[in-house]
Amino acid sequence: MDVEQARPARSIIYLKPQNEWGWQVALYLYLAGIGAGSLATGILMEWLGYAHYPSRAILLWGPILVALGALFLVLKLGIKRRFLNTVLNPKTSWLSRGFYILAMCIIVGVIILAISILPLLRIDTDKWSPLLWILDVTGFILALATAIYTGILIQAVRYVPFWNTPLLPALFTVSSLSTGTMATILSVLGYSILTPSEGYPAQMMNTLTLIEQSLIIIEALVLALYLFSRYKAEEEGKSSVRLLLSGNLKFMFWLGIIVPGFFFPIILEFLYSRSHNYHLLLFLAGAFLLIGGLFLRFGVIYAGIKEQHPFQKLIENQYYLRTFKENQGRFLRF
Repeated sequence: MDVEQARPARSIIYLKPQNEWGWQVALYLYLAGIGAGSLATGILMEWLGYAHYPSRAILLWGPILVALGALFLVLKLGIKRRFLNTVLNPKTSWLSRGFYILAMCIIVGVIILAISILPLLRIDTDKWSPLLWILDVTGFILALATAIYTGILIQAVRYVPFWNTPLLPALFTVSSLSTGTMATILSVLGYSILTPSEGYPAQMMNTLTLIEQSLIIIEALVLALYLFSRYKAEEEGKSSVRLLLSGNLKFMFWLGIIVPGFFFPIILEFLYSRSHNYHLLLFLAGAFLLIGGLFLRFGVIYAGIKEQHPFQKLIENQYYLRTFKENQGRFLRF
């Protein structure tokens, strides 16, 4: 019995969640993901013919969140030497590559957003159609690249087995598109309620809702596959999954990710589909899904357990041998 009780000490003494990438990085991943996802969704709606210029800006505000998320990344890196070294090494650093992806996404996105406001100032932009098309295509590609990069940045950290898998960029990309689409739905719904005479067509809301519901299902499948693959991988990856599902982060996982991020949105959106007059249901579904997306980033970040150094493993084995002998001695005395 004593030997069995001694085993959990391993996770307490030797397997520690990482603390180098904290809340700043989690908020960066979250805000940049939502901003990139909403920008891609807004441009897609425009291509489908749903957007009209007087209210086009309601669909294209994503770059603002990408810029805000980038500020948290700069806050983590610092503005001095560490930040400059990161920016100036694109050949070897994913942080550096990501900085340029973010910068280009923000610049192109802000230009698209600014042009979408010009018709409100009675400036005719119809003659700019070729330029607008080029900007939209470029912005769409950069938005997808930003969403993908939020996962690649974490995957590039080789000493954390829980992150070192292509499924992590896939998970963060789908989550970025899901939260970005929901944020677009909420902004469109709010605009339609405040300006019923200029609101978006119901067909657009149906399209957005269908896309968002599909993304929730895909995200749930990718999350399950990600956790299963990490559980079957290295010991530290298995420990990270346990930390999320049944360890110190279990409340964050079940009550912060699964229930608000998947369970509540599906139920509330189903109820809303039966009664479109109750807009509060959709607002609640959106709020819960966005909360789940936030905790998803925090959970993945804090569940990262560093790979153990061989010398550390030797110390651990010696600890187990000593603990076993001590408990064996107490058992013989008994």
